[in-house]
Amino acid sequence: MQLLSSRPACVALPRSVQRAAAKPMVARAPVARRFVATRAAEEAEAAAAPAEEAAATPLERAKKALDSETLDKDVLTAALAELEAEMGRLQSAANEANDRAKSLEASLASAKDQYLRLNADFDNFRRRTREESAALTDSVRGDVIKEMLPIVDNFELARTQVKAETEAEQKINNSYQGLYKQMVDLMRTQGVEAVPTTGTPFDPNIHDAIMREPSNSHPDGTVLQEFRKGFAIGGKLIRPAMVKVSYTEDGPAASSEE
Repeated sequence: MQLLSSRPACVALPRSVQRAAAKPMVARAPVARRFVATRAAEEAEAAAAPAEEAAATPLERAKKALDSETLDKDVLTAALAELEAEMGRLQSAANEANDRAKSLEASLASAKDQYLRLNADFDNFRRRTREESAALTDSVRGDVIKEMLPIVDNFELARTQVKAETEAEQKINNSYQGLYKQMVDLMRTQGVEAVPTTGTPFDPNIHDAIMREPSNSHPDGTVLQEFRKGFAIGGKLIRPAMVKVSYTEDGPAASSEE
């Protein structure tokens, strides 16, 4: 008995099939890659089209619809609606910007007015402070001068009453009067001025009349004599002058005739 082999018997293939199987497969790879790349590009372009269309403004979409060869009424209607909505949004934004501009103008005007008022208040404060400082300085200076006035009175009294008879007494009197002159010069540098008296009209604001004397050679109310000097500093009276004032006995009659 002949034993059967476990190996399958070789089947002879046609020569056309054998030649096709013998051809290399390398030539199919570039074609497949080009196909895949083209397919991917088409899909990317299709995906980017809606995004570009969404990114376009309503005006651009309306122009694109008008430029197309086939006019679609629905597309134009949608574009006009988008344009109207866009115009409304722009108008609303313009109104809001106008309102903000008006608000800023009002705030600027208020700030400017506040600045002007603060500047005016500061100028008034500076002027008032300067005036108060000057008044305080004059007041303190006047108080100091007022304390020195009795010394001035003593010097004046000594000048009118001391009679130097000898040369030694004259030297003492000259030294005494030299000190008085220094004091007067010092007071003058501080702005102290003597009140005008003899020969001037009587002024109750600066004169203190302690005597009256009839006189037909002087107008009524003329200061005839000074008993004590008066002083003022910076236009402010420190002490009135004690004086004697003239009056005319026929003054009232002359007044009635006028």
